[in-house]
Amino acid sequence: MVASIHEKPLLKVEKLTKRYGNGCSYCVEPEMLGEDTNRCQHCGSVWACNNIELDLYPGEILGIVGESGSGKSSLVKCLYFDDEVTYGDATISLYHDGESNILAASAQQKRYIRNYLMGMVYQNPWLGLKMNFSSGGNIVEKLIASGSFHVGKIRERASELLQHVEIPTNRMDEPPSTFSGGMQQRVQISKALANNPPILLLDEVTTGLDLSVQAKVLDLIRKIQRESKVAMIVVSHDLGVIRMLADRTMVMRHGKVVEQGLTDQILEDPQHPYTQLLVHSLL
Repeated sequence: MVASIHEKPLLKVEKLTKRYGNGCSYCVEPEMLGEDTNRCQHCGSVWACNNIELDLYPGEILGIVGESGSGKSSLVKCLYFDDEVTYGDATISLYHDGESNILAASAQQKRYIRNYLMGMVYQNPWLGLKMNFSSGGNIVEKLIASGSFHVGKIRERASELLQHVEIPTNRMDEPPSTFSGGMQQRVQISKALANNPPILLLDEVTTGLDLSVQAKVLDLIRKIQRESKVAMIVVSHDLGVIRMLADRTMVMRHGKVVEQGLTDQILEDPQHPYTQLLVHSLL
């Protein structure tokens, strides 16, 4: 899916910047650190995201690729309010007509956005699931948070979602701690999709999984996007994952976007030396 230039972005991010650490006179602005690092050698502060700009269109999959420490995971954690931004704006067209900066919203409004407009799937399932709850209970928790209280209906919805990600319904009442890594990720995906959010954030969801399990999870993600048309941001250090899933791709290094464009263009004709290195390592 490639968005029309006349289509309004579902999610628009402008100048999103995230610093870990207090900063000092040597890193008042991230540009003071130079091109080849995002860490201040004087105070140790790290500028994980540096003036990130992105648009995500309805039904699109945007890939974000880069090595460990490039800032890609920090970006999605900021968008899902797990981390506070240092500064920057983000708007969702379905929230206050795209006129309100969600990063500056109240805690109550951020909960609303997380419950209704976004879903998140973490690299580590222990961050996205309560391992002492049943698998169905994890989904029910998400449904209750959005105001669904009819026991029969929410249990039916949980069962439907687990079946959708190929978790046997006879394991619905088992805790995810008894599941394999691939099954845990599928439970996370079903929980993230519980309220049919228009935006799904996926952070390194196949890292650490066996190749055969990776393939099943990636096939599931493609199936979900094809059927529900949910817009996705897929974060990965693996260009093979990005090639399989993403319509457009952003390449990050040292907290900055160094190149972006259609995924085919990025893979076939990379312009930035770092992107060229990534692509050649895939070949």
